[in-house]
Amino acid sequence: MTTVSAVVFLYSSKTTLASVAVLNMDDAGDIAPAAAMGMMIFYTNAAVRIVYVIITKKILVRFQNWRKKTT
Repeated sequence: MTTVSAVVFLYSSKTTLASVAVLNMDDAGDIAPAAAMGMMIFYTNAAVRIVYVIITKKILVRFQNWRKKTT
């Protein structure tokens, strides 16, 4: 779901990744906020995935009509 190694080079020193913030909160003993933020990461991931699937399906239906078999 979250890959820290892939985004290490994509953020500046002023930016904190959500997954790193969750780990820092857990290390500091703030378990409830860490769990809530982890669930927000999951919900965001699920929402983006659902939107992606819907958009991809609409694009495929529109532009890939030639693939349908005609009998």
